[in-house]
Amino acid sequence: MKTNKSVRIQRISIFQMNKSTRSRRKKKVKNLDRSERKTVKTGGLEKSERKKKAKKKDQSERGNRKKKLDITGTTGGSTGGSTGSGPEIGIAIDGEGCNKLERRAKEKEKEKEKEQWSGENMAKKMVASGAFDSTAIADIFKRLPNDKPSLSNCNSFKSNMQKVRAPDCPIPDEKLIKLTHAPGNFICAAKVTVPEFSRTMIVTQVPDVSVPTNIEDFWRMIFQEEIHSVVIAIMPLECSVTLQQIFPLLNGTYSNHGKMFLNNKKVESTVAMTAYTLEILPDGCSNSLFTTVYHIHNWKQKRGLDNVGDLVTTLEKVIKTNEVSLENEDPPHNLILQNTVLMSMNGTGRAGTMLALFNSMLFVNKGKEVNTKEIVEKLRAERCGLIDNAEQYGTVYRAMAFWFKTKSTDEEVQKKINEFAPCVQ
Repeated sequence: MKTNKSVRIQRISIFQMNKSTRSRRKKKVKNLDRSERKTVKTGGLEKSERKKKAKKKDQSERGNRKKKLDITGTTGGSTGGSTGSGPEIGIAIDGEGCNKLERRAKEKEKEKEKEQWSGENMAKKMVASGAFDSTAIADIFKRLPNDKPSLSNCNSFKSNMQKVRAPDCPIPDEKLIKLTHAPGNFICAAKVTVPEFSRTMIVTQVPDVSVPTNIEDFWRMIFQEEIHSVVIAIMPLECSVTLQQIFPLLNGTYSNHGKMFLNNKKVESTVAMTAYTLEILPDGCSNSLFTTVYHIHNWKQKRGLDNVGDLVTTLEKVIKTNEVSLENEDPPHNLILQNTVLMSMNGTGRAGTMLALFNSMLFVNKGKEVNTKEIVEKLRAERCGLIDNAEQYGTVYRAMAFWFKTKSTDEEVQKKINEFAPCVQ
């Protein structure tokens, strides 16, 4: 009995001791601040510290994502733009967001061009006058004069018939380009005076590539006349001629034609046009000439052109870059004359069509009244045989229609253009 009693007493004392210990611990914990209590309870890192670290990590990850999006162009970056919705963020990361933004920028630029287009009034006048009438266009072409100059005034042309691709379209001696380095060397290229245009336009044929001297003379002419734009309209392998025979086609490559050195500096392509930036340097000359060659490669010989978009864009570039004002010169209205060559296989059909279109676009931009029939009459008086047929003559109107469609904001212009050429592109 004593033993049991002593055991009970011992247990009670242990219990009291444990209770006392627990009480002391509680008092100690109670006196600790909140963060220390959490440390005691968790037995490790403080929960507040963990939350802080997690928050910093989350902010860091969001910052990295934002930087990536800024690089792709989806966010406004320093300008304060937003990142947009979830799908757009995904597009930006895989690279398509940039394209989307570029498309939007181009659309805005086109809208701006439409608002500021100087040819709006002339486009309205042409549409109101009934210029875009397919039946009338075909009838007008039939009545266009195509008088040939007297052969007595074309002695050089007659003496070099073996170098001429269109013998039925003679060129008077005073209209021929004469090479200063070799006056006796004939080149089938004619100067054409363009109304409202202050520099030289040249229409020429593709040189006979079977004779190396012909290619050298062609580039001599380009350098001599300071030609900054060459527009070539031929199909690949047309008449067994390749452009590779005339100049280097790949960026970074070069070629020599006699004493003419050609260096390809840049190549840019669209659907139906490829632009080559060439450096031209004759042997013994220290100053090179940079020329852009635009190749329209979807236009068949003796035919009109269906998809005119790239042709219009190319001639727009030629018009814009052809005249540069020298503001620092005295007088300030002086101009750098950047002459242009238009070339096709024979130098008459497609080259003549491009020249007529060039004139019409130039007149519209300057706010001048446009009469395509009169333009072609004047051009044929300069170089007979320009524009082969009614189909090519109609191409001038199709191209103008496309141009008006992309530039004009007038509803009546858009309506008439869609009636004339609903699928023009």
